[in-house]
Amino acid sequence: MDSKQGGAGEKDVEVAQGQTTIVVNEQEVEKIYHHKLDADDALDFFKAHGITEVSPEDDKRILRKIDMFLMPLMLVTNTLNFLDKNALSNSVNFGLREDNHITASQYSWASGSIFYLTYMVSQPLVSRCLQWFPVGKLLSVSVIVWGGVLMTTAATRSFASLMSVRAILGVFESVINPTLMLMTSQWYKRSEQPERVGWWFMGNALGQILGGIIGYGVGHIKGELDVGNWIWYFIIFGGFTILYGVFLLFFIPDSPMTARWLSDRDRALAVARIRQNRTGIMNRKFKWYQVREALLDPQTWMLVIIQFLTNIPSGGVASYGTQVIKGFGYSAINTTLLQMPLGVIQGFTIIAGGIFTKYYKNGRCIVMVVTQIPALVGAVLLYTLPSSMQNSRLAAYYIIQTHSIVSIMEYSMVTANIAGTTKKTTATALIFIAFCVGQVAAPQMFISSEAPRYPTAFKAAFSCFALLIVLPPIYAYYMKWENKRRDEQFGKVDQDASVAAPAPEYGAQPDEFFDLTDREQKEKFRYVY
Repeated sequence: MDSKQGGAGEKDVEVAQGQTTIVVNEQEVEKIYHHKLDADDALDFFKAHGITEVSPEDDKRILRKIDMFLMPLMLVTNTLNFLDKNALSNSVNFGLREDNHITASQYSWASGSIFYLTYMVSQPLVSRCLQWFPVGKLLSVSVIVWGGVLMTTAATRSFASLMSVRAILGVFESVINPTLMLMTSQWYKRSEQPERVGWWFMGNALGQILGGIIGYGVGHIKGELDVGNWIWYFIIFGGFTILYGVFLLFFIPDSPMTARWLSDRDRALAVARIRQNRTGIMNRKFKWYQVREALLDPQTWMLVIIQFLTNIPSGGVASYGTQVIKGFGYSAINTTLLQMPLGVIQGFTIIAGGIFTKYYKNGRCIVMVVTQIPALVGAVLLYTLPSSMQNSRLAAYYIIQTHSIVSIMEYSMVTANIAGTTKKTTATALIFIAFCVGQVAAPQMFISSEAPRYPTAFKAAFSCFALLIVLPPIYAYYMKWENKRRDEQFGKVDQDASVAAPAPEYGAQPDEFFDLTDREQKEKFRYVY
């Protein structure tokens, strides 16, 4: 009679069935039972529909439907998010500082620091809300409220009132990017995620272009108000955001299982096609062991550091970009228009990066490194070229915008490499806390006495760009090393190949929806980089 020895603390039980002896590991049985009870929301849905395989034709058809319906909603949401966050930067050239009686130092606090402080403090709550509430409803309500808060900015006439509004705005806008990241992981395969993150992140590029056009129009509004034209930014953007949020409330789905624009069978196919991700869709139970794993996982902290370094230079551009251009000698209206090429360059970089990662599976870190080189060169030229070379310095300023694709690649690695709902939301919260710290610190480096060159801010940017050329390869090496370890122990796995459901025999369970972390799935989970 054969028997197997379990590991430390395990107990094997021999069960006789006729002439066959089956060895049952009680710890494994308990683990399966436990995860069935705490499984992903998609598990029962997946089993009930019995979809065993998704044909290539169905796969393409479902992807096309998802792209046509979901992507425009995510794109518009992020575009408004960018426009609303940067409304203060655009409006500063039209009398906002004078009407609110604030100094350059106070503007630094109002433009970025207080907004991102409340954004940062809200992240732990946001991570819990993503599990407590339906994702689509949470996003829609946040958009409506932030639009209303944005409109009230037009009524501010002091530093205190402006700071209060910006603080509240930070709380509600803190929901947007974590929600869009979670939705990307719920709807798309890992191989599709970098390109789709790029699509909705394109809202930043569109926001840059539309902000310039709207700003040009705002600059030409003639009225008899006692304040500058800056108030129209907040009235226009805020009003449209509220209307869009109401629209979103009725049309954006909470998950693939509830999408009204898909048939019941297509919803089942949408769930089945992302099963191979092994990252699940949603689990409502908060799991402390997954929090602990997120905090102890080296990849979490590498991503956190990369996010912090990314937002020192990008935070400065967001808060002081228009003032840097105005410092070249352009008028307020032309300064607003000259922001538009930043969006074009960002859009081109996003498209190129998306195409590269579409055809090269582990190309995310390569894209990060390659795009930081022109950004570093542009920053050095902008700082060192003489003021008389106005056009050359403007071109150097534009080149820096290639830098922004780092966030896209990082977001796609979070959605692809971190499994377990609680672990993913915890890691996302940490990453956006780092995002906020960078955004808070960046405006403070633009010291008014150093205008228009701002040496402190530029030296910080040089350091960040240089480190962002070094750190992504370290992350990639660590992920590659971890994959190699797993291959040596369990054999090679092509995780992105199609997955057939287990045969309907007793005890068979689709463990992809057990809400397991990436570390609990060492046998079958492989990282991308």
